[in-house]
Amino acid sequence: MYLQRQDAFGQVPMSYGSFAEPLGSFAPEVEQFLKQVRKRPRDFRKLLLMVTFHPDLISSQLQVPIGGRPTYLIDASLFYNLQPPVDFLDALRRIRDDFQKQDAQFNQQIEAELQLRNEMMTTAGESARRLGPATLNPILLDALLGYNFSLFHFQVGLAAAPKILPASLVQRITNSEASEAHLTNLGRWLRRYGEVLQTKNSAFKALVERERKRRQQKAKRP
Repeated sequence: MYLQRQDAFGQVPMSYGSFAEPLGSFAPEVEQFLKQVRKRPRDFRKLLLMVTFHPDLISSQLQVPIGGRPTYLIDASLFYNLQPPVDFLDALRRIRDDFQKQDAQFNQQIEAELQLRNEMMTTAGESARRLGPATLNPILLDALLGYNFSLFHFQVGLAAAPKILPASLVQRITNSEASEAHLTNLGRWLRRYGEVLQTKNSAFKALVERERKRRQQKAKRP
């Protein structure tokens, strides 16, 4: 399956392999969970959308019923030794691919989410070029100077979306079953945009360093 990943440097095609995971390569609880997803993929539609669009699904806020109770994937990866998680994610992607071939409605939803993600990224790029420093710089500073992990990227995207995207587009993203994935991608993109901007704009680079020092000094105060 090929999707278009859009970042600061444009669209890049991605593909996922078709190699089957070795039998017995997962803990029994994980094997049982994957069997449930294969048997009833419609019940796990959100999970299959998230594995399609989230840049770091394991670190997402999604909970899944592994081991008989709702569990965050980051916890499941530790409890059931899913590190690195590539085999587990590839197993989910294969289920997604099969379900997409079998179910026209799910295939349409994948296409709709892809269009929404690309529209979001295109509009964000246009807004970044149009907005003045007074609006854009605080957003980029938060993206650059916070923690570089998925939950923080999501929070950055969530806070930035109403400031740089039309209200109608923000509402569509909010209503999406892959909302967390889209907003995480937006936060990651803003961080990357800020990183690139520092290499091209010395005034912005100096602003980032001043703000970094200010925040460090503030953190040291009793």
